Amino acid sequence: MTMSQFHACTFALAVAMVLPGCADDGEGTLEVRVWGEEFIEEGIPSDVFVDGWALSFEHYLVALDTIATDDADDGGRYVFDLTAPTGGSGHAVTSLVVPQGRPLLGFRIAPGGAPDGGNVSEADAQRLTDGGFGLWVEGTATKGDATIGFAWGFDSETTYHDCEVVAAVPADGSANATITIHADHIFYDDLESTTPNTAFDLIAASDADGDGVVTPDELRARDIRPEARYQVGSQDIDNLWDYMNALSRTVGHIDGEGECKNSSAGGT
Repeated sequence: MTMSQFHACTFALAVAMVLPGCADDGEGTLEVRVWGEEFIEEGIPSDVFVDGWALSFEHYLVALDTIATDDADDGGRYVFDLTAPTGGSGHAVTSLVVPQGRPLLGFRIAPGGAPDGGNVSEADAQRLTDGGFGLWVEGTATKGDATIGFAWGFDSETTYHDCEVVAAVPADGSANATITIHADHIFYDDLESTTPNTAFDLIAASDADGDGVVTPDELRARDIRPEARYQVGSQDIDNLWDYMNALSRTVGHIDGEGECKNSSAGGT
């Protein structure tokens, strides 16, 4: 080998070490899970609500699809009832083979057809499909002797993207990423504040017929414009149902408190 050949080989090796794709960085598996935290599995205690209500969920159905990183995607649709206890581990959703390192994950919560997987009954899956819902929230709120039931289906489409996974995926190994659903968000009393209260008094007061159940129609009839709280910023929202539907587009996070960017469509 001549000296010029030696220098050429050395240069080629240096470039291969620096440029992405020139060297084999290795791949691993990203195990994607979904979890509703203790708030969904065990209920939201009264000390979380500024007005003293406590809340338990009978069903909390979430429909996930378009689960992907920049390098891998899963075309399936999965519906989970997050009230099923997991002891903090969440529910296994899918696995993606990705380059080693910390990927950015994306997913969508939206209406759609029959699921390819999940943990719900056929009847619950059909409830989402027939209703055109991506999220179904059903349960009971209590405060002293007062009890309010609710069963709400949300039809907005929300794509969460650029979710920064906490764990690094090792070459020839695996790491977990947990899509985390924050149940308290739909009870926030401000759309714009970074420190909103979690509240239920206004929802309870919307039970116009006094039957102990608050329906979407009753929430639509509640004008929030006179309220000192329930600020909407620049959004064109004047009733409590549309307000809560907007909040339903913020429930998705990653690995607990990790933030995702999101874009939304639909919602009535």
